Amino acid sequence: MMKKLSYYIMLLGIVFFTSCEDFLDQVPKHNLTLDNAVTDYSGAKNILNGMYAIVASSSEFGGATWCRLSSQGGFYSSYTAHFNMSYKEGFNDMNGTWKSYYTLVNSANAAIEAISNLAENKFPTPERKQEMLAEARCMRGWAYINLFWFFGRWWDADDSAYGILYRDKMSNLSNLQVSRLSVGESYTKIFEDLDDAIANMPDFTTSRYLSRQMAQVIKAKILLYRGVMRGSTQDLKDALILVETVKRDAPAAWQMETDIAVMYKAGWDSKEVLWARYLGDFASTTSYEFDYSYNIGYNNTYSDIATGWLKEDPRYEVVMDSARAPETWDTKKVFTPVKLYHGGRYDTKDAPYATYYFRYAELYLMEAELKARLDDYSLEEALKPLNDMRACRTNPVLPALSPGNKQALLRAIFQEIWVEQFLENGSEYFAALRFINDTDASVAQNKPWIYTLKPDVNFTENQYCWPIPENERIKNPLAVQNPELGN
Repeated sequence: MMKKLSYYIMLLGIVFFTSCEDFLDQVPKHNLTLDNAVTDYSGAKNILNGMYAIVASSSEFGGATWCRLSSQGGFYSSYTAHFNMSYKEGFNDMNGTWKSYYTLVNSANAAIEAISNLAENKFPTPERKQEMLAEARCMRGWAYINLFWFFGRWWDADDSAYGILYRDKMSNLSNLQVSRLSVGESYTKIFEDLDDAIANMPDFTTSRYLSRQMAQVIKAKILLYRGVMRGSTQDLKDALILVETVKRDAPAAWQMETDIAVMYKAGWDSKEVLWARYLGDFASTTSYEFDYSYNIGYNNTYSDIATGWLKEDPRYEVVMDSARAPETWDTKKVFTPVKLYHGGRYDTKDAPYATYYFRYAELYLMEAELKARLDDYSLEEALKPLNDMRACRTNPVLPALSPGNKQALLRAIFQEIWVEQFLENGSEYFAALRFINDTDASVAQNKPWIYTLKPDVNFTENQYCWPIPENERIKNPLAVQNPELGN
């Protein structure tokens, strides 16, 4: 399998990595080779696997991005510029994220083109061709929504000009310079990909690949985030339909783990994981995951509020512990989230350093939040999914919660998102933007929780997203910068 993975990376390197400065500024060599590379079903499978090879081989799809977002939300303090939201156009820390996700978009576009051009009789069935196209579109939709969440004003009204830079063809000089889509157009393009995936992808079988259920929860998260920020009841209702559909129809093989320690030890092989970044084909998993295997060992400071929530929760004793420092020369113990750090890159270089893009627990949390925000559901109905999730655990045992009203329930859900998912996939950052602190008597009262978590940082919603990288703006002057984030 490692040889195959190396082949995919080599093929896609020829196809996509045309410049260390910016892969979009070169005429891609794949225009001469793609048709020859994908001539049969095996080639079609190879080019799909190439998308996953890109995800595996770039740490921007791993802890580096999610630790930045946790810092940005005020929970974690490792990334100072993100905690302070001091990034501007010339700040280079996000260049790698931009490049990696657009490389993935390009990979998905190549797969869509190659598979579309391959005759149906090259596939086991016509339906299999549709499934493979849908898988590539799902990956493209996932890449674009992350780019939108990172670099766009996704919370704006539809007519806002600060959407994504969109390409649905492989990059070349003819589509290098493109304007940003509007916010509404961005959502339309992303939903077109995800709707096709929902209609045509196969159901979940393994967390190493995308599935129909993953497409459904991606769309549900988009609607949840957008719906709260815009005050759209319809978005929330549509998101809840998707969540309930997944709970009802998902294969039984995907289910909650009772033991949290067992879940994290299994990593991407845990039955609770819907999709994860799989690194098992590499000789050393730590080579492709720096933050989880190294950075969180040495940089393990969290805000007082976040630390307090962790310490008062039974999960604290399971997910936090002492482990050996990651450097060869450093034998001291560090106190760290062992759920992700395991034993660090010195003691456990082959541990499953998974990035959990979605776990079953998050489905319960989404259902509880959606019902808490909709008037159609009582407090008891909204609380049930949260307590159902907690009741699934036996190590540790999580007692049922009993908030007195929906306001208190929403606060409990926000706290639960942090404790259950911290540093895993950015969920706590987006939660800090949409949950309102309406219970604490402070200067940040009745504002999003991010203002309570970072009371000494001066920022506005203009800093909720990152600047378009300077390298992109130099090569593509049509890419208008986000407000207040230019040089």
